[in-house]
Amino acid sequence: MKPFVYLIQSESDMPYPDIPDERNDIILLTWKTPSNRKDAVFYPDSTWNEGRNHLLKEALARNAGYLYYIFLDGDCIVKEDAELARTLNVPLCGNPFRTFERYLLEWEPAVGYTRYSWQYEEPGAEVNLGYNFDALFNAFHREAVSFLLPYYTGFDSESWLYSQHILNHLTAVLYNSHRIQFNVVTTRNINRKSYALRKKYWTLPTTFLMNAMTSNMKDRMRVQDANAIHPLPGRPEKKTGSYLLSDSFMQNHFDADHPLIRYRRIDPLHTEKKPDEPHTGSRPRRTAVCMSGRCTGLDHTHESIRECLLDRIGDYDLFMFVAQDADSRLSALLNPTVIRIEADPPLDEGHLINGVNCRLKSGVQSYLQQLYGMKQCNRLRTEHEKESSIQYDCIIRCRPDLMFVKPLDHLSLLDLSYIHVPDFHGYDGINDRFAVGCPEHMDVYMDKLDEFHDYVIHWFKYRRDALAVSAEMYTGGQLRNHGIPVRPYPFRFNRARGSRIKNDIPQDL
Repeated sequence: MKPFVYLIQSESDMPYPDIPDERNDIILLTWKTPSNRKDAVFYPDSTWNEGRNHLLKEALARNAGYLYYIFLDGDCIVKEDAELARTLNVPLCGNPFRTFERYLLEWEPAVGYTRYSWQYEEPGAEVNLGYNFDALFNAFHREAVSFLLPYYTGFDSESWLYSQHILNHLTAVLYNSHRIQFNVVTTRNINRKSYALRKKYWTLPTTFLMNAMTSNMKDRMRVQDANAIHPLPGRPEKKTGSYLLSDSFMQNHFDADHPLIRYRRIDPLHTEKKPDEPHTGSRPRRTAVCMSGRCTGLDHTHESIRECLLDRIGDYDLFMFVAQDADSRLSALLNPTVIRIEADPPLDEGHLINGVNCRLKSGVQSYLQQLYGMKQCNRLRTEHEKESSIQYDCIIRCRPDLMFVKPLDHLSLLDLSYIHVPDFHGYDGINDRFAVGCPEHMDVYMDKLDEFHDYVIHWFKYRRDALAVSAEMYTGGQLRNHGIPVRPYPFRFNRARGSRIKNDIPQDL
């Protein structure tokens, strides 16, 4: 029985000729171009986390009983530290992968990893603990895999860094003395390549994880300096018991309904949902465009909305729910299928007291009005479906103040197993001004008024210093709660502010 499987994610080919050995298997996944290597997996347009999870799925499908699942990025240099080995009088194998494997078998950690420049290091130590560690070369014991993995993809539309951040917290809380850095083996990147998405609002994944815990175990987490490298108290220890977590342990310490805990199961990897195929039927994809908000500036934006969006869709109906004011008459410029114009009603703020039982970036009433308009607009759409016996394939959320700067081509090719959102101005969440998805997912998106009160109070529950909830954060968080995957897409638009156009698109896009 082979103890090791290397799960390598690379642009185009196998970059490590020193890995192959009779004691390991290798599974290669490429994302840029297919590899000629036998049994290599080609997974284009995947996120880093999706790629690693797919590799794990492939390894588990072999059912080979590997002792360690070793993940390795394709852009790093792995070496033995000969000078440290001489100082410690430690023999080397002459091959850093064999040396790493030797340490895994000797210590049998829950998670083993190499020394990396920014990680915590005890000078002159053969092994040490750390807190945060880089993801580029990590080995997971088969008993720890069942909870630590798969990598959480709920933040993929915001930052690919957050999944490892969550994993680092979990390993510190659960396996502190068994998450071991082997200092004789070093790793560095050939070129320090950036992840496609690398936001660093570290309190977001930290607070997210805290809300998944129901016991004082959360007190072990480093929350004030969430990206700390210094370890919790303890020393490296060799394996003495099982790393498996019992059902009773899970029930005592974690909220089973939290989206992270629902995701902490290997089983779904075996039934991984395949992306939807582009709509190909006897009729073209039928689209509903849902537009809510004030019409101020629509006299400037309506031509771009029609030319860049509506005329590109084909078979569509436009639903508008707009506030009654001096500009509401401008809604006629878009010739909506169904329109409702109403004065903003005062909305119940419930028990929300900003700064007392919640923290919000904007006024409660103004944001509730925005959410109310979205929900009412979605209701116009669903009522029209029932009355007209229509079934829409695609739902688009749009605002009247968007000034598109280029046509939205190829919308019919979007994979509607995801909600697609703009790839800019996501801030501490995702851009909430425009979205495209299937009816099932967009019903959740459009009706998020119903969950706002509970979300913001729960977010504040365990951290009085939690990051204030913004519209972007809530949009991303609410979709995470429902397990709805999100992908950024290059939608390009600015916003009208009266007669002035506010340039929103970053210059580097």
